[in-house]
Amino acid sequence: MDRFQEVAQINFTDKKERFTRIIEHKHLTGQVNNSTSISYEYPTFDGEPYYPIPSSQTDLVYRKYLAETKKIEDVLFIERLGEYKYYNMDGVVARILKLVK
Repeated sequence: MDRFQEVAQINFTDKKERFTRIIEHKHLTGQVNNSTSISYEYPTFDGEPYYPIPSSQTDLVYRKYLAETKKIEDVLFIERLGEYKYYNMDGVVARILKLVK
């Protein structure tokens, strides 16, 4: 289908659904085509957290990873996980579009 939903992200906070949000990616990129891609996000207590929790210990770990990334060419380590900072999604998309120009 051309569009799944009217906006890029819809959050589901009423607990009627197992997932917490649906993201339709083409709203963020401005793609024009006859199909679309969506993602469902499910909460879990297992695995690693995807939002950074700043502390002196995590800053030390981040600096070690940052030093390693400098050794790799033609790869950008940016945004939430790459820079270990919280960003709103609009800021993420704007920053990436600016960097890839």
